Amino acid sequence: MSEDYNSSFNETRDLFYLESRKLQDIIDQALKNLEKLSLSEIIQAYYQVINVISLMGFLKVSLEERKKSEESNDLSTLIQKIGNDIDERFDGNLHLLFINKIRNLIEDSKNQLKEMKINQREKTKKEIENQAEIYEKLRRLMSTREFVDQYDKGLNKP
Repeated sequence: MSEDYNSSFNETRDLFYLESRKLQDIIDQALKNLEKLSLSEIIQAYYQVINVISLMGFLKVSLEERKKSEESNDLSTLIQKIGNDIDERFDGNLHLLFINKIRNLIEDSKNQLKEMKINQREKTKKEIENQAEIYEKLRRLMSTREFVDQYDKGLNKP
């Protein structure tokens, strides 16, 4: 194998170690503080999962091409462990919690807007600004839900 290939493999392996550790921290924090998570933190969690899955795919292919060694066995074991962790803790738990949280936030925003519509009267500038903020929040929530739905469709592919 060429030196460039080994260098690329080593850099990817090191990046995988770093990124999988970040993912573990994100999952741990999200499970502890789900109610306090912002939309951007939820989106970041998905990007981190996708990033780690991509690195795992590259490393799996690379490991198949490399000679068997203790290091490659250790890396294969770690890849398997991280993959199982993603399946169980993220896909099987956190992902479902995120879907429910987003669904509830969307419902809350819609209810706020309905309540504002029911009270049809002359609105103050502050009320109009507040309503605009709720519409913007709902737009971001709907966009996030679409992103999460796309991830979910990838999980349920045949």
